[in-house]
Amino acid sequence: MKLSEARNRKNIVQEDISHMIDVSLRYYQRLESGKSIPSIKIALRICKILEVSPFEIDEWQDSTN
Repeated sequence: MKLSEARNRKNIVQEDISHMIDVSLRYYQRLESGKSIPSIKIALRICKILEVSPFEIDEWQDSTN
């Protein structure tokens, strides 16, 4: 599942979730686009808010699999 899909399912806009996890909007946008990979701490915060497993987020999966 795309990170944006998980966020949209919870009806949360990018700006709100970036505030919830205490990162800049630009950094969060980079996470959604797959240009940045979050620390474990940030990933777990996102997953808790979105109620998903980190293993479900496509952008965080190893591309060699």
